[in-house]
Amino acid sequence: MSSPTTKATAIASMFTTALGAPRDQEAPEAVRIEESDATLRISAPVPPTLSEAVRLAVIAFLLDTGVRFGHDVPRDGSSVIWAEIEKAGPGGEAPWPSPGREHPPLPRRPQYAA
Repeated sequence: MSSPTTKATAIASMFTTALGAPRDQEAPEAVRIEESDATLRISAPVPPTLSEAVRLAVIAFLLDTGVRFGHDVPRDGSSVIWAEIEKAGPGGEAPWPSPGREHPPLPRRPQYAA
């Protein structure tokens, strides 16, 4: 998964499979890929009945991709998991690492007892 578009597609597929969310952009419960000048943002609603095992698998997958991600939990609506990917620079180079810029710190993977 090297290009931002490839990463976005892989994350959207994972969200679709793990969360059972459709890829239809019109449905409110759909997995969405939104594009800005600098980033690709993938988001999906999290079903309240999602098992802990699936939740951990999604988090482990996102940690392995090395993208920024989070989970918004509003008081009056369904929670949403999201991931953000920086697009490649104008010359096609990967956004990280690049000269003069350090790689952002990644979240630490939790250690679980066997």
